[in-house]
Amino acid sequence: MVVALALATACTHSGSGSQAPVDEAEEAFARGRYAKAQSVCDSIVLGTAFDNTDVWDLCRLSLLLVRLGENTGDNDVNTAFAARCLRAALERDSDSTYIYIQAMPNEDRARMMMLSAINEASHEAPVDDSDISDIK
Repeated sequence: MVVALALATACTHSGSGSQAPVDEAEEAFARGRYAKAQSVCDSIVLGTAFDNTDVWDLCRLSLLLVRLGENTGDNDVNTAFAARCLRAALERDSDSTYIYIQAMPNEDRARMMMLSAINEASHEAPVDDSDISDIK
């Protein structure tokens, strides 16, 4: 986990002197301030700045949301948000996203692969009841 946080911190693209929101969320998580981390993550995912969030931050946010779900018990919403972040990262720059994932420790890579599988399944899910009856 420390390695992932170090990697995530090294990949931050914040040029200003103020702390980037993803950095703030990761710091709150590292200090055990899960409600604060959740609040910051929610504001990023649901806010207007989401469309301008860079690929590295989207990857970091994905992983952080999964970890928050594991620690707070709110897996469903956090997994959905994490999958959304990963999907956005892949749409923006799939090569950079895969590089980020490959640099992760195995445990974190497994989390990201789970999110990737969720995204793939959601795009291939049956659209209506007649499609479901075709599944054998």
